[in-house]
Amino acid sequence: NSISGTIPAEMSKLSQLKYVRLYNNIISGTIPSDMGKLSQLYNLWLNNNAISGTIPPETGKLSQLNILSLNTNSISGTI
Repeated sequence: NSISGTIPAEMSKLSQLKYVRLYNNIISGTIPSDMGKLSQLYNLWLNNNAISGTIPPETGKLSQLNILSLNTNSISGTI
């Protein structure tokens, strides 16, 4: 793929979203803290992009999350 741009905060309005597979693209910017509202999210694949910043603490609210793949980005900090 060649999807570019940032992850829209509006994505958090998709309350039944279970799978986000946006790996191997040119996505930049940060992970929106509103992603923590996706209570049904099971897989979050954002690896191999140009995402920067830190992992938002709100990500810890994703109790259904089984896979979090963020490798090959410019993310710093702790989980």
